[in-house]
Order: sequence, then C-alpha cells, then structure tokens
Amino acid sequence: MKNVFSIFYAILVISLGLLACGTDPPPVKTSEDGSEMRLISGGSFRMGSREGELDDLYFKSWKNYLAEKPLHSVTISSFYLDTYEITNTQYDRFLESINSSTDHDFDHEYQPPDQNHSRQYVNENLTVPAHPVVGINWFDAYSYCKWAGKRLPTEAEWEYAARGGDGVYRTYSWGNVSPNHEGIWRANYKPEGNAYADGWRYTSPPGSFPDGVSPFGIQDMIGNAEEWVHDWLDFDYYSRSEGATDPQGPTAGRMRVIKGGSYGTPDLHNIRIATRLYGSPGIKSELQGIRCAQSIE
Repeated sequence: MKNVFSIFYAILVISLGLLACGTDPPPVKTSEDGSEMRLISGGSFRMGSREGELDDLYFKSWKNYLAEKPLHSVTISSFYLDTYEITNTQYDRFLESINSSTDHDFDHEYQPPDQNHSRQYVNENLTVPAHPVVGINWFDAYSYCKWAGKRLPTEAEWEYAARGGDGVYRTYSWGNVSPNHEGIWRANYKPEGNAYADGWRYTSPPGSFPDGVSPFGIQDMIGNAEEWVHDWLDFDYYSRSEGATDPQGPTAGRMRVIKGGSYGTPDLHNIRIATRLYGSPGIKSELQGIRCAQSIE
C-alpha cells in the first residue's frame, strides 16, 4: 500500500509540474489582428543615453537631447510586443471595421470630436499594403491597438525591448556600430546625401533589415516608421524615475513621445534608442506609425 501511495504521489507531483509549465506565456504568439508578438521577459536595464554619446552633435544642448539624461535604472515586467510594425493592410482592416460601426468604443476619451482615423500626408509610395502604416497621429495609434486587443507600449518598455535585458548598453538595436558598418545595412533611414543608399526611398516591408533586429527579436525598431508610445513628454521625467518599476510617464502633458526614427530621418543621432522625439497627439505626419504591446494577465 505504501508503494502504491508513493507512486500516486510521484505522478501527482509530475502532473502539477507539467501543468505549471503549461501556464508559462509562450515566447511567440499571434494577436487578434494577425500580428506576430514576442514575449519580452522582464528585467532591469539602464534607460537613457550615456555621457559622451552626443559629443559630436552641434545641437546637443537642445532640450530633447538633455532630456535623455540621466542614465537611470528601470525595471520592466514581462509583456508582449509586436515583432513588426503594423502594416497598411492591417490598418485598412481597422478602418473598415470602425467605419461600419456607429460607436466610438476604441477612441481615447480625450480624442477631439472632429478627429477621424484616416491617414494624412501620404502618397502611393506610403500606402503599399505590406509596408508599415504612416500618416497617423497618437489617437489613431491608441485606437488601433485597443481595437486589436492590445495597447501602446510605454517609452520604458519600448526602450527595454530595443536595448535588451542582458545589461549591455546598445546605442542602436543591433549594437554600437553605424547602420551600414562593413557594408551591411541594418535600418531604413535617410543616409546623408543619398536617400536610396539603404535600398529604400520611403518605407520598406517590415523585417527587410534582419541585421538590425533587437536582442529580443523585434524588427525595425530603428528606422522605417517612427513609433508612437504611450507616454506624455516631460523633459525632466528621467530625473524622477530612477529605480522605477514599469514607469508610465507623466500623468499629463502637451506632447507624446515618439521613438525609433524613420525612413525620413537623416541624422544618426535621431535614430538612437535613447532619442526622445515627440509630437502633438492630434497632429498627423507622413513619418509616424504603430507598434502595439500587450500585458500578460
């Protein structure tokens, strides 16, 4: 009888162990809008820019560059992030869905009543179905992610996903070398003097620069389309967020943070991970796009 009990107990322990393993979030999954999402395992990292990173920049005293300091420690909980930027095809499905409905369930509560989610300032080069959507504002990005069962990443989540959780400081998602080091192009931006040098004048299909992948396997975090994030901009926020866990940014503001640079960014300083671009949440341009995140429940 004792042996039977021992066998039963062993089977129970093994079964519970297998059940526990089965509840671990998968490393890759597909979200409601068909996007591939990767698990960004939580951890701590140094957010911001290092001393000396902007020494060769004439305009290094501009407030948005000063706002990259101080380099500070932040802890991020695990979450999911889209592997690729949202495409025009996906955004068209969103427009078809909301235009067939009379409700505004996916709109932000402070979205101006005269706003709609159509693109602006785009031409045929920027509406290629398989390319990332641009010509949208922060409210559009917010609504798309909510419609898809996701949300916008915070600035800290975005930077962590781009830089990695292994304690290595990376200027760009691939490391510290230039985007075309040794003739290998790692990002779609606007090289000085030749907008076609990287192979694309405008946007490119997501994943076209695999050598620029982030340590977590996220593509095109540098270049292609600038990416709206959740946070309001506060130039002094980093000085108050040392040691923070999952910082959400200020509770209010005038401008929202934009990360990553785009096909139209000519300056290497503005495609760095630490760069804090920004824009009015209601203004659309031909540069900004979307990448969504999802919390782990």
